[in-house]
Amino acid sequence: MGWLFGRKRDSDDANEVLRRYNDAEAARLAAMTSGAAGETESGDGTPVPASTPLSVSSGSTEFLVEDVFTITGRGTVATGTVRSGVLRVDDDIVVLRDSAPQARTRITGIEMFRKHVDEVAVGELAGLVLREKIAIARGDVIRRTSSG
Repeated sequence: MGWLFGRKRDSDDANEVLRRYNDAEAARLAAMTSGAAGETESGDGTPVPASTPLSVSSGSTEFLVEDVFTITGRGTVATGTVRSGVLRVDDDIVVLRDSAPQARTRITGIEMFRKHVDEVAVGELAGLVLREKIAIARGDVIRRTSSG
């Protein structure tokens, strides 16, 4: 980083910087999902929430689509964030655009940062591998259909 009194001062190791960042991010996400999203006090001492906590409704599971890819041999992959609930492999889903159903299909796989998982929960970023090639775009909402 620079010289200080005749000795070169080393900058923080990259692994240490990443560890501190990951710890802070994990604490922030835990606070968001628990509903205590970093409350601060205003000038008069009343607590003011810093951000809106993520909703964890048991009624519906929603996934907000950020990008869509087509992978040869795998199918359509929708990437995005789970806004509520839990999505699992083999869940039947419906794609909504402006609250109107666009298509129905099934999740055949879930990937997170180059690893395969069986389920994703609130706040997690993931890619959903869909069975059919369907018309899906950024901003669409994927919702799990009720089984039964």
